[in-house]
Amino acid sequence: MILPKERICLVQDEQGNPVVSTQSLPRPQQPFDVLVKVSSVGLNHTDYKTPRLKATPGAILGCDFTGTVVAVHPEAPWVFGKSACSRLREGTCVSGLVHGSNPLIPEGGAFSEYVLADGRFLLELPSSWSKLEKGAFSGVAWTTVVMSMDCLKLTGRPSRPEPNQPLPVLVYGGATTTGTMACQILSCSGYAPIVTAGINSHDLVTSYGAVKSVPYTDPASSEIIRHEASGTIRHAIDCITTPESVKCCFTSLGRAGGRYVALEYCDPSWRTRQAVQVSMPLAYEIFGRPVELKGIYRREADPAKSELIAQWREDIQSLLNEGRLRPHPPKEVSGGWQGIIKGLDMLRKGEVHGQKLVVYIDE
Repeated sequence: MILPKERICLVQDEQGNPVVSTQSLPRPQQPFDVLVKVSSVGLNHTDYKTPRLKATPGAILGCDFTGTVVAVHPEAPWVFGKSACSRLREGTCVSGLVHGSNPLIPEGGAFSEYVLADGRFLLELPSSWSKLEKGAFSGVAWTTVVMSMDCLKLTGRPSRPEPNQPLPVLVYGGATTTGTMACQILSCSGYAPIVTAGINSHDLVTSYGAVKSVPYTDPASSEIIRHEASGTIRHAIDCITTPESVKCCFTSLGRAGGRYVALEYCDPSWRTRQAVQVSMPLAYEIFGRPVELKGIYRREADPAKSELIAQWREDIQSLLNEGRLRPHPPKEVSGGWQGIIKGLDMLRKGEVHGQKLVVYIDE
């Protein structure tokens, strides 16, 4: 395949705002590298929040992408094995994630015509899915859920589910992209997700595997959650992380305490119980490199995170092949590069509820 020398992409300007630019086309340099021609991108809150933490002029934004494999590293057959290489053959439709707005690798973001991705974390999507559904499948979501389960010490997984009676797991914000992914992966791993969501989202979250949906606006939500779980909840994933969500999660956990995962910064002043162990995983950690962001978002390199996700990738691929995993309800935002900018502004203003924004960049 003849490839261009340059690619159009969306980068940060001096203030961290998104602007359209042109950069040279990357080529596979490491054995894990896979070059993908991007067809669509999915938008996440981190796409506009990360530049706020540390503006990196020229860095390509974006994490979630879907596209077609166009090149792999010559050593790929020996690194991935023959079975994995078959899914990474030229022309395969894949979903993946990268560390967008990365100060260490500014050329590595997803909002680009071509992206250089880590093949260990790429997934082949069902051919029966529509283009919009494929674009809505979120690598950020499934890797975040897996890392959250690891923080919670939940060892069940789809290939070897929790053997005993399903443990209840609280998912605060069950109607978010990560929330519906958590419901699916938890239920497939032998757990019973109990979620908080808006009243109008009850049918949505139960269709994704929640065993119970509790309105987060109900003043007695914690009491209802404890009642539904017979007071046995010891694990919580907070997809929202506000003073109100933290209070609900901490109050819902049993008397003996438990483990709590926050997907945003959880201020110590919000934490009402010392018996609860708090973790805050970042999807950016999975690449085995330092995360050079400010303050509590900074992370040292941890190759174990890469191994964890690489192992889980097989489980996630099996769920996709078996039709047991599906994307968050998608919503297309038209306009290509300007559509991405518009969509990020919609997320920032809180205008998106129960949908994953998808933008096509190949039209």
